[in-house]
This record gives sequence, structure tokens and C-alpha cells, in this order.
Amino acid sequence: MATGTQGWHADPALLSSYLAGGLDAVTGASVEQHVSRCETCRAAVGRLIEPVLLERTWAGIRAAVERPVLPYPLRLARRWGLPEPTVVLLASAASLRSAWLVGAFLSLSFATLAAYASGGTALAPFLLAAPLVPVLGVAAAYGPRQDPLEALIATAPYGRTRLILLRTIAVLVSVLPGTALLGLALPGPLWLAAAWLGPALALVPVLLALAGFVGPRTAATIVSLAWSGVVLASARGLAPTWPVEAAQQAVYLVLAVAACAVIAARTGSDRRLGVAL
Repeated sequence: MATGTQGWHADPALLSSYLAGGLDAVTGASVEQHVSRCETCRAAVGRLIEPVLLERTWAGIRAAVERPVLPYPLRLARRWGLPEPTVVLLASAASLRSAWLVGAFLSLSFATLAAYASGGTALAPFLLAAPLVPVLGVAAAYGPRQDPLEALIATAPYGRTRLILLRTIAVLVSVLPGTALLGLALPGPLWLAAAWLGPALALVPVLLALAGFVGPRTAATIVSLAWSGVVLASARGLAPTWPVEAAQQAVYLVLAVAACAVIAARTGSDRRLGVAL
């Protein structure tokens, strides 16, 4: 170390060895502690680092912090032309991350396997899980209090209504194709592979309509319990396909239309009041 008018400073040879990793652990830690507190030595270190290497290092840091690795479905959407700001906002939704999607697919796979093993007499596990997967996915992607990017969303040029719709569509696009493929493996009539879409596409708008009054988590609980009650009640003395037969599909359509009307009414009212949903 060299003595200056303002205290002790590391000489250029010592700093060069520090940058090259040539110091022992104790000396290296001492130099690092000194540099962290000494403005003169920090400036000296900056002069010893190659500008190209320094810029490359900062570029790597910025890329890791500002552009984290996106889930595969969102990377695919980005390649298909979805704007990057939209992709970043969607990436904050827990239900659009790989772990959640894999868990949902495994749950549906076990439900399909159970239905297949029963020869079509036990469709309840699949009919219970298939419509609820998109419902729970939308709920996990929707709540403002659970949103890790809520501060960013509040200042971004995205209204809350638009963000909710974007996330809802993204969740549906992520989970519906895989569920449809699993539905093809169900024993029974061919229409059963698509019949579960009726309640699935009805429960999602019902969830969004209820969420405007009680919040997404409570709404998801209400919808999940109601659908579970329908499926479990039908398992007692009714046909395994009863929850998704034609008469019930008409009821789901009415529910979906009513829920969409509620959503549209609340959205229009909030806009007149100047509230950003």
C-alpha cells in the first residue's frame, strides 16, 4: 500500500494483481474492502480495466436484470410478433411460468389416466380439473395485490382492463391446447373431447365478473367450490357425462353471456368515473 495525503492507497501493481485474481484470499479480501471505501482506489481500478471488458460486463448485468429469461410459451409468442413490453408484463404472472404450466399439465394427465383406467365410468376427475385449470390460472395472473410488477403496471401505458384481458387470453392459449389433446384420450363419445370447453369458457368470465366485487382469490374459491359441487353431485346416480351434456351447455352459455355483460357494465362505469381498472 502507498501513503498519500489523504490516507493509504493501493499501488497500481497491487490493484493489477487484484483484478487478475493473483492475490491470496486474505490480501484480496483486504484490497476489496479498501477499494469499496476509497474513492481514489476505485478510480484507479477503473483506469486499469479494459473499456471493452467493462462495457461487456455491464451489458451482461443489464441483460440479466432488465431482460430475465422468459417462460418458453412467452418466448414463442415473442417470436411470433407479440410486442416485448406486453411479453414482459405477462411474464410476471405466476400461471404463465413453466413450473405452474407443468404442474397443471401433470394434474390433467393424472385425471385423464384415471378416466381412461375406469373405461369411461369415472370421468369426474377430468371434468373437475379441466375447466378449473384455466380458472385458477387466470386468478393467479390477475390479482393486483399479488402482482410483483404492480408498480410498473401502474405507470405503464396499459389500462388494467387491457392487462387483465391480455393475461386471460395468454392463460387460455397456454392451457387449452394441451387440455384438448388430453381430452382426445378420454374413453367414450368423441364429442366429450371438446365438451369440457363449455364450462371452462363460462367459468372464466364468471370468475372475472366476481373478482370485480370480491377479489380474484375469493372469486376463484367460489367458482371452484361451485363447479366441484356440480361435478360431485352428478357422480351420484347421473351419467358420467351429465355435467357437459347439451342441456347443461346451454346453461353455461347463459352464464357466460351474463358474466360478460357484468364485466362490460363495470368497465364502462369505472371509465366514466376515471378509474383505471
